[in-house]
Amino acid sequence: MNLKKKIIKLLGVSLLISALSATTGYAEGASDIWAENGEEIIQATEAEDVGFRSLNLNSIEKDEAETLADTSSNIEAMSIPYDVEMPLQTRDMGSTDAPVFHVNGNLDEAYDIYVTSLSDQQLIFMQLDSSNSDLKAIICEVSADGNVDLNTGVGIKANTGYGFVTKPAGMYAIVIFGSEAGGDYTLYWNASNPAGAKYVINMTPDLSRIDLFYSNSQVCSNGVNILRGLSWDYHETWHQPNGYTARDMSITMHSAKGIYRGSFSSSEYSAPNALLVDVGIASWSYSTSFYVNVGGDVTHQINSIDPSGLDTPRTFGEGYADYTDHNYIIIDLDQFQVCEFLSPFNYFYTEQGGRTFSLTNLEKFVE
Repeated sequence: MNLKKKIIKLLGVSLLISALSATTGYAEGASDIWAENGEEIIQATEAEDVGFRSLNLNSIEKDEAETLADTSSNIEAMSIPYDVEMPLQTRDMGSTDAPVFHVNGNLDEAYDIYVTSLSDQQLIFMQLDSSNSDLKAIICEVSADGNVDLNTGVGIKANTGYGFVTKPAGMYAIVIFGSEAGGDYTLYWNASNPAGAKYVINMTPDLSRIDLFYSNSQVCSNGVNILRGLSWDYHETWHQPNGYTARDMSITMHSAKGIYRGSFSSSEYSAPNALLVDVGIASWSYSTSFYVNVGGDVTHQINSIDPSGLDTPRTFGEGYADYTDHNYIIIDLDQFQVCEFLSPFNYFYTEQGGRTFSLTNLEKFVE
């Protein structure tokens, strides 16, 4: 899934200096840089004088996020007190192959049944809200000949929040039961993500979207790996007396070094519930364009040198200063969109760009 935000503005750039930042020693026109093994690596060239600097992101304290158990504590073994196998065709019921759904019902008989199927081993999230806390929802297997085994299953009690459990491919019946008094209820179900997740990153209250961490190369939102093609780009244009100037920045990630959750805010954008993806290898481009009209003679000049002094487009992760700091593509989890590229390579976080920011409550997801 290509999470991408493009911002177009007509603006002048202020010259604020971030208190979180310090100027580095990477100057324009830097000389050849040599690796420890004596091999020459990418040489810096003449850069636009924007003040390349570290953002001191390495110094921000981070905690490890809480790992996901195999099964949540509110999922328990359950059986329905009927010593039978019930044929599906003997009772009206709901049926869906959708991996995500919710249904409103009223238990006015012994039990209600909703049939669903899993095409692969999935991590199931479910929740039962009800006016009657004695109600329960149990996941029962459906046999090849269409019978529901009411004697063995796992389930959740009403009004205990969401629960999760891994189930193999197959057909299942979700049975609502538990009280002669019945009651109104809402069943929430999300079985869109594969098994094997290590952390819950985020979920909506109705479980309609669940974001899970598996590794630095796999973060699934309802089964879609949002790290594939993850990108950020920016374009701005401002007018001058004889023409106009434009700045373009674009990064498309190929691999990540680390993934974090936290609260991000800047002088431009606020995302209190954010996912920060630390770029490892990416395609990177940076340019400033100048259109000048002098007496009808229009000239177009392009400077494609990034703030560190390297020509673009290029492979990010191979430059002499690419790992000076973290380089976060930030996803606003509430709006579910890319909102920022927090990096010394983003013009707005150079000395000239002057954008301020803060990061708090950072949690790291460990592979």
